[in-house]
Amino acid sequence: MKASKWFKFSLLYLGAMILSISQMKISPTDLRESFISLLNINPVEVSIYVSIFAFAPVFLAIPGGSLVKRYGAKQISIVIMLALFLGNIIGYFTDSYPIMLIARIIEGVSFSFIMVTGMVLITHWFKDGGYGLAVGIFGTFSAFGYAAVIYVLPMIYESYGLKSIWLSLAVSAALIGLLFIILFDNPLGDSTSAERVKKASLREAFSNSRIIMLAIAMSTVSFILFTFLDGYPTIFKTVYNLSLETSSFNSMIFGLIGIPVGLIIGFLIEKTGKPLTIGFFSFIVMTIACFVTNKTPETLLLVQVIILSTCISFTSTAIASSVPKVVHHSGLIEDSFAIVYLFYYIGALIGIPIVSGLVSSYGWAIGVLPLTVVALLGAILSYPFYRRENKAIKSN
Repeated sequence: MKASKWFKFSLLYLGAMILSISQMKISPTDLRESFISLLNINPVEVSIYVSIFAFAPVFLAIPGGSLVKRYGAKQISIVIMLALFLGNIIGYFTDSYPIMLIARIIEGVSFSFIMVTGMVLITHWFKDGGYGLAVGIFGTFSAFGYAAVIYVLPMIYESYGLKSIWLSLAVSAALIGLLFIILFDNPLGDSTSAERVKKASLREAFSNSRIIMLAIAMSTVSFILFTFLDGYPTIFKTVYNLSLETSSFNSMIFGLIGIPVGLIIGFLIEKTGKPLTIGFFSFIVMTIACFVTNKTPETLLLVQVIILSTCISFTSTAIASSVPKVVHHSGLIEDSFAIVYLFYYIGALIGIPIVSGLVSSYGWAIGVLPLTVVALLGAILSYPFYRRENKAIKSN
């Protein structure tokens, strides 16, 4: 069955958003407390449950690129939804913490593949135009998912109980996976000859220093993104003493602002052709936004939230848009994206434990420092790309 590229993209985005909701499903305070009570566990065990979602991706990101290349992005997109279904359906039927962890790792398999698969599908669908805009929109799925977690999941919890969240996510994953089977086409072999793909190697992708720089820069973005996704509710409560309603509203804005911002960055990349120039200045502003996290006057707190979300969306989209431009040849697209998102998963895995550990001992006054340093590192890594893009424009 044929479908337009934007319709297929919308399905991909919906699947990624469901994945993001699954990742953060116990972030709201009431749900987390209910989860602790249900399993009779302590806050440390909860942190392990939250962060272990990124455990599988660290080991599967690199093989993920090879699997996409071998079996095609359509097949791997179906595997993503299958893993998400299995992880949530197992979680629905068990009250055992160890089995919950296993189910969580299975969910994490879907996280391992979504970015590489998504970028390959988008590169295929939008090869004739609109790539920057599509990448910009796709990069907002985590933020949109977070907004849904903050507002939708508590309503499901209040009406049907905690475990109904796991069941709802399992059913959603199954339905979306079925649509993937029916409507997605497989870009395997479309963009490059079989001979060239055979010659492509992971080692060759790793030898590209610019890919490694982009990968490390991407890890700084995920470090900051997932730390704030997990930490903002605590910041609003303990640092600013905001009400539950105001905290929920600010958290929702942090998520939803990424939608129009994704459109804006996609448009800017399409028009300027200078993604890392945009990324460099976004990293600079992000550094400042991270540093003032606990120092912002309450009247300007929402501004800080909006600026930080905007910078995260700008930088992640700029990096993803730059990958096809710096690969040695098209046969290395999958492996190059796999490397970039390996570092993305590493940043997501280590950010929350590092900052949470510092905050628990020293408070947010110290907790913002690694976030500030990491954002500054992103600016340093993107600076050579900024210089190169401007030289290219001047030479033309």
